Amino acid sequence: MEASPTLPNRVLGALREAGVVSIAVLVLGVLGGVALIVAELSPVITIEVLTTGTCREIADTRVRDACEVDGIEQHGGAFILLGALAIVMALGAARRASRPAGLALIVVAIVVVAFVVLRDLPKANETGLVGIRYEQAEAGVDTGLYLAILGAALCAAAGSLRLVRPEASRSIGAPPEI
Repeated sequence: MEASPTLPNRVLGALREAGVVSIAVLVLGVLGGVALIVAELSPVITIEVLTTGTCREIADTRVRDACEVDGIEQHGGAFILLGALAIVMALGAARRASRPAGLALIVVAIVVVAFVVLRDLPKANETGLVGIRYEQAEAGVDTGLYLAILGAALCAAAGSLRLVRPEASRSIGAPPEI
């Protein structure tokens, strides 16, 4: 009686059987999804006061929370859901060479870019409460915005690769054709 292969051996075997395109789609899509999740938890807009200290050091307690706007405040958790969707679609696009999953990755990228262009960038220079209190306040984009753009680009690349090269590889984990 043969012992069943362990999970790491099954994964390594599936990767050996998968084509380069499927592996690239998987890696790009998963990295894009993770970048979107991290972007939602990172600051998108940061406000600094151009005097002798950071906004958090100078601002009083009523204004201190306005020094930084994170993705959750800006998007309401949408990028977490989009990131999770991207990871699931990347698995589908890689494992079964699914063109609809590849298209879904492109749609995720379009939605993220729409959020960035329509919600984040217009607010990038608004100083809000801090600007009312402190004349030398300046607002600017922060890590979360760059991560969102990176995540969208990676998702778009994964989806495009799957749409352009759907037959280029066997599906990950599928038995080899005889």
